[in-house]
Amino acid sequence: MRKEILQNELFYCSHLGDTENDENDIMLFSVKVKNGDGLAEYLRYLAFPEEEAGIMRTYLVRDVFSSELVAYFSLKAGLISINEIHTEEGVTFDTIPGVELANFAINEIYHKTHPDLKGIGLIIFNDFIVPIIQNAAESIAVKIIYIFALPSERLIKRYRDYGFLRLDSASEDELHKRLKPNYDENCIFMFQQLN
Repeated sequence: MRKEILQNELFYCSHLGDTENDENDIMLFSVKVKNGDGLAEYLRYLAFPEEEAGIMRTYLVRDVFSSELVAYFSLKAGLISINEIHTEEGVTFDTIPGVELANFAINEIYHKTHPDLKGIGLIIFNDFIVPIIQNAAESIAVKIIYIFALPSERLIKRYRDYGFLRLDSASEDELHKRLKPNYDENCIFMFQQLN
């Protein structure tokens, strides 16, 4: 049984576990970039437990016509600290509320079967990820979408094309000292303001 949250003319999006074939399809999920293997491993082995524990919310994107698994993404609430001041009493800082796009990957199997379909990532970002975050922003404060992107120039460029920005080197280094997750050891912080 299909329970889509959002749909466009090509794809539909549902929560992990809401579609009959989710468990089988995620075991076959693969990524094109070698250093992106962790994204496939996350989907296979950690997505369900983290979904159940309330740590992460994972969404699967499928083809409207064939129901093939196209991509997945995971979102979680977060914040970014800025203006950090160290005093004798401790550390104070301001915060910016946001949503972390923690995982985002296109299924290489789907990509190979549909080589003429270009811009899948941008379509998913604009038609599914941003609307879900905007919907949340109607109920809670959300000012930014942020990611810790794999350190690949091609990927960084792609996220820039989606509207993400990088901090200057000094600010990025400071932010990484405070907020860089263990699992994103070499990743690059990028963000965009929510309109």
